[in-house]
Amino acid sequence: MSFKQIKKVVDVIHKCEPRPGIILGGGLISSEPELMFNVLRPDYIVVGEGEKTIVDLLECLGNKGDIKQVAGIGYQDSEGKFTCNQPQVPIKDIDSIPWPDFEAFGYEEYLDNMHPDDSIGYELFDHPRAYPIICSRSCPFLCTFCFHPIGNRYRQRSLDSIFQELEVMVKRYKINIIGIYDELFTRNRKWLSEFCQRMEDFLKDLPWECKWGCQMRVDDVDDEVLKMMKRAGCYLISYGFESYSPAVLNSMKKHITPDQIDRAIKATMENKISIHGNFIFGDVAETMETAKETLDYFRQNYQTGIFLGFINPYPGTEIYQRCLDRGVIKNKLDFIENHIFDVFNMTETMTDKQFRKLWFDVFYASYKHRAYARCCSLTRTDRGTFDVRLKCPHCNEAIEYKNLLMPSTSYFRVFLYCRNCSRRFYYASGMSRFLVDILLFLNMILPGSMYYITNRIKPFVKKLLSMRRRSTDMVKNDDNRHLTCRATNGGRK
Repeated sequence: MSFKQIKKVVDVIHKCEPRPGIILGGGLISSEPELMFNVLRPDYIVVGEGEKTIVDLLECLGNKGDIKQVAGIGYQDSEGKFTCNQPQVPIKDIDSIPWPDFEAFGYEEYLDNMHPDDSIGYELFDHPRAYPIICSRSCPFLCTFCFHPIGNRYRQRSLDSIFQELEVMVKRYKINIIGIYDELFTRNRKWLSEFCQRMEDFLKDLPWECKWGCQMRVDDVDDEVLKMMKRAGCYLISYGFESYSPAVLNSMKKHITPDQIDRAIKATMENKISIHGNFIFGDVAETMETAKETLDYFRQNYQTGIFLGFINPYPGTEIYQRCLDRGVIKNKLDFIENHIFDVFNMTETMTDKQFRKLWFDVFYASYKHRAYARCCSLTRTDRGTFDVRLKCPHCNEAIEYKNLLMPSTSYFRVFLYCRNCSRRFYYASGMSRFLVDILLFLNMILPGSMYYITNRIKPFVKKLLSMRRRSTDMVKNDDNRHLTCRATNGGRK
């Protein structure tokens, strides 16, 4: 997803004199090693898990060793051909990997400039300070739309390792939100029980409020587990729902059922834990009938705060390979560079006309079946942020949110979680809702026009808005010898 940004950086480095060496790794490289090597022209690439590989590579280069003996890398051989060495062995003991060092990235300043509407779940506090942590690696499941850059061997850290990191980092940076970014937080109930007990004890000793969120499967939770997690400070769980159709879930290799989805949603809401999850349409097995199953369930349960969207065939996934085999994706590089976020027909039975109809049905349901908050007051602060008092459409409680970073008072659309009932609602300006109503009306007159506008014109408009947000003030330095460009995006880096 970050190909364009990475290419810009690499292109600049290639123009430097003398040119530094370039080593690239990560999901982009691991999903398409040879293609990315030929396009980006680094000296070496690291495929898969990188902590051991990068050390081995640098030691080999420093000692002028045999590069062919370094596992997990790709490079140009003596004959000018791309070659990949044998894969790197997965790191068994992930406790041995040092904690991430954020200091070089200006982490303290980053935390000081966080806003409640920066990311999902940050609205828990007016001044969020979020710390990301990984408690396990990879996922043993092989869903067709998911790519695991470091393989699918699931490994967990020890609780001692996790809480040693939290003990230092949470207190050092005054963290109030712990984001557990594991693909799969846990499959081990005993481990989870011990984790919750230790987290509960850890948070009790903090002199400020701190909460945590994670990602889980719907077949891993029940009322007992959720009560245990709630007591330990869990405030948000991200689930991979994906579909409410058994046929589509089976095609995706999700290994879950609609009943498990329904039970997980109801139990999570009953325990007042916020839900983040998606129904994504467009699987190869999708039909108008399977989509209707999911949309019907969404309409009846929209108050849970589920997002609606479409599958993206990311490189490295099974569905990406199927699109290549069927000729749906004809040019890998063009797709990655220009169409990675496009919504298009990947199904095996739906016509393009049916797919455009499905796209509109999904958009319409997502827009019409939303809970909108009523604004009681809106104030712009001296810092350029907004303080707003909203009435939750679910519990009818008036909640004040401060330090929001909205682009303007006339056109905005943000979603927030209620701090009282934990359910999600939308807060949108009249102008933004009016413009969507205009598009809906236009689509009634010219069926399919909204699909075209959104997929062709919207990216251009977003680019213009992005350029506007990055506008800068030119400020003279004291010595008047040069100008400094200061970003005006709310003080954020």
